[in-house]
Amino acid sequence: MPVSPAFAESNRAQTERLRKLVGRLDASMLAVRLPNGWTVAVALAHIAFWDRQRLCLMRRWAAGNWCNGGYDGEVFNEVLLPFLETIPPDRAAEIALKSAEEVDAFLLTVPDEVVDTALARPDRPNLDRGSHREGHLDQIEEALAGASL
Repeated sequence: MPVSPAFAESNRAQTERLRKLVGRLDASMLAVRLPNGWTVAVALAHIAFWDRQRLCLMRRWAAGNWCNGGYDGEVFNEVLLPFLETIPPDRAAEIALKSAEEVDAFLLTVPDEVVDTALARPDRPNLDRGSHREGHLDQIEEALAGASL
C-alpha cells in the first residue's frame, strides 16, 4: 500500500465522518460560526482546499515534476479566506467530501517511491489527511452542538 495503513485508516475514517456530517447539514448549520470566526461552510471549503492541494502536489510528484520550493500554509489560508467565503455553502460541503474522497483514493494507488520521496522532503506534505480533517470536524460539530438552530 503506497501510504501507511495508519494514514489510510485515518483518511478513511475521517472521510466517512465528513460524509455523515455533510449529509445532515442544512443552510442554517452551514452558516454557524466557529470560534476562529469561520463558518461551517468555510471550514469545509478549507478542508477541500488542503485536500485538493495535496492531491495536486502528489499527482505532480507522481508524474515526476518535483518542485523544490516550499509553501506556507498560513499565507494560503489568509489569501484564500475571502474566496472561500464566496462559495455557496452547499457547494463547500460537496467539494469538501469530493476532495476527501479523491485524495484518499489517489493515496491508495500512488507508487511507494513517490510517497517515500514526498515524505523525505523538508516541506513534507501531511498525507494523513484524516488528521487535518479531524480537528476541523471537531470544531464544526462542537459549534453545531452549541448553536441554536
